[in-house]
Amino acid sequence: MDDIEATILKNRNIVSDYYLLKLRLSKPIGKVLPGQFVMLKVPGNEVFLRRPFSVYDHDKNSLTLMYRVVGKGTRVLSNIKKNERTLVLGPLGNAFNVKRADKHIVVAGGIGIAGVHTLIKKLGKKAHIFFGCNTREELPLIADILEFNPMVATLDGSIGFAGNVIELLQGRIEPMMGKDTMIYACGPDGMVKSLRKMLEKHRTPCQVLVEERMACGLGLCFGCVIRTTDDAEPYKRVCKEGPVFDLWKISL
Repeated sequence: MDDIEATILKNRNIVSDYYLLKLRLSKPIGKVLPGQFVMLKVPGNEVFLRRPFSVYDHDKNSLTLMYRVVGKGTRVLSNIKKNERTLVLGPLGNAFNVKRADKHIVVAGGIGIAGVHTLIKKLGKKAHIFFGCNTREELPLIADILEFNPMVATLDGSIGFAGNVIELLQGRIEPMMGKDTMIYACGPDGMVKSLRKMLEKHRTPCQVLVEERMACGLGLCFGCVIRTTDDAEPYKRVCKEGPVFDLWKISL
């Protein structure tokens, strides 16, 4: 983990309120594992606290983040221009535990694709990808993983399966289930709850990247806790013990 000076290379609107931000780093960020995140200082003086973003992509001297405009911080960030300077703290948090498995199923809803993007790149064609969004207009979010043949669900039925991503998965998961099946997921709370309900019968191993507001990203402020099934210490920090958790060890 290090605080690294960075320069904005591009801040491109992909579609609707979704953006792709690429940064040139003043020094290498080090080893980044799938599911880890960074705390980004939004350039300027309008936003005091840093904002957490999953690492979407990276190499030795650059870092790419995908984000959706949902509040003041991301709204200000969406207007930042090329060559602006900032600071990036990371990599932070616990990553996905990618074990040997017969089947790797990756489930993402909307901006949740940002949290599993590096995981998909790592798994490559071993990944069975299920992506859910509102409409076909949001397909650019998965443009660079189309080679892995993701299955798509749209709520308006404009392309792929008509419905949500868990309904899509439910209709196709049975042949993929086995003793060594691993599921990885990132998306809104409703998606995660539906996924858990669907898997309840067999309690299939599943790791979830939890999305939560963060203040420090270092586990110091306890502002991002979630309740777990650990009786001795039920509240865990998303930034420190997470953001990736065992689905069966968190309270939903």
